[in-house]
Amino acid sequence: HVIATTRQSSHPELDQLRDKHPNRLHVLQLEGTNYNSFPQFVKQVEAIVGDQGLDTLINNAGMAFRDRLDSVTAEVMVKNFEVNSVAPLMLTKALLPLLKVSGARGKTSVINISSTMGSISFEHREGYTYYAYCTSKTALNMITKCLSVDLKPHGIHVISICPGHLKTDMGGPNAALEVSTGVSGVLNVIRNMITDDNLGKMISHDGTIVPY
Repeated sequence: HVIATTRQSSHPELDQLRDKHPNRLHVLQLEGTNYNSFPQFVKQVEAIVGDQGLDTLINNAGMAFRDRLDSVTAEVMVKNFEVNSVAPLMLTKALLPLLKVSGARGKTSVINISSTMGSISFEHREGYTYYAYCTSKTALNMITKCLSVDLKPHGIHVISICPGHLKTDMGGPNAALEVSTGVSGVLNVIRNMITDDNLGKMISHDGTIVPY
């Protein structure tokens, strides 16, 4: 089963895919910062996965405020931090019982979609001082590290993955990589690079370790 989420009550592209794969793709509504809705969402997921639990959670939702020092505000900082850092942690926590069920049976993973712009080392090199977005991804990386320590005893492996600068709504049409490149790269990392040595690390779509 693949469970996809969308903030809208319906999403045309996802609905078309679901119609093609009605027994495998499930589309559920979820707003990542609506924490009160998480218990009902978990029940919906549990109804799909049953006693198998949830073997992979990909925290992909995010937003980017590109404010520099002259324009950044407290409100922008807090909003970007909540969406990119707090919400993935809270959703992982809510789904933890289902992840533990799977972890007791075999390989189980939590994947946080991060960015090289959250790397303190890389920021000095690249100079993209987008205060809200960059710091929110840095915080997500620390959350990944903390979760990797806490969840390892339960057989749950946690890493961050940078999918690359992709031609999405966020990345823009002039981004360096096609979406398919990022997707295939993320899947390859999930398949081949979730090892004890890599837990808590950030890995690029091409398999390289990104320094924090």
